[in-house]
Amino acid sequence: MKYCPSPFRLVSMKTTVLNLKDRPFYGDYIAAAAHAMRRGELVAFPTETVYGLGALRDDTVAIGRIYAVKKRPDEKRLTLMIADPDDAKKYVDHFSDTAKQIMSLFWPGALAIIFPLENGTDISIRLPDNEAARDLIRAVKLPVVTTSANISGHPPATDAQQALMDLEGKVHTILDGGPTRFRAPSTILRIKDDAFEIVRHGVITGDAIRRRLENSLVKG
Repeated sequence: MKYCPSPFRLVSMKTTVLNLKDRPFYGDYIAAAAHAMRRGELVAFPTETVYGLGALRDDTVAIGRIYAVKKRPDEKRLTLMIADPDDAKKYVDHFSDTAKQIMSLFWPGALAIIFPLENGTDISIRLPDNEAARDLIRAVKLPVVTTSANISGHPPATDAQQALMDLEGKVHTILDGGPTRFRAPSTILRIKDDAFEIVRHGVITGDAIRRRLENSLVKG
């Protein structure tokens, strides 16, 4: 599905930053962020790569606000983020053997996979290796799409303060999980039958993917 920015003027709001290191309040903060997202708000949150900006997949107004807030070109699609490997089965008709191997080897992890669908379209899905991100997705209990938490063209945010610099007054909540582990974007690959191609180079290299695939075949 192609999302386009909504034709409205963005109204400034108060951005709340919730520190997930306050462990007694961790569950409450996750629940508050999930509730905000279900109300149609935008929420920024940590992953292992960079901070993400999320909204409900089926909330067209919230999706339009993501594009407007980020000044994101409308031809650039968003990624569906899931919390558990089996969740991908809800959205993908068929998994090739290569897709199954890559999912098994690299999920959860810093890899978004573009799967072909039977209707001729495709879908980008990522299962992050980050507790807070997965807990948030589970708490929302509805499909969530994401992108990096920054203005398009700016460096991707690798901590909450950096996300706040770009998004203060533009998003409802930022979950502060501290600096991200890798401080670099995830890799995006596209499944093509029993092969794959790298769409965006990131934390996981194409060579690393090929090596691990080859090793898994040898061990198998």
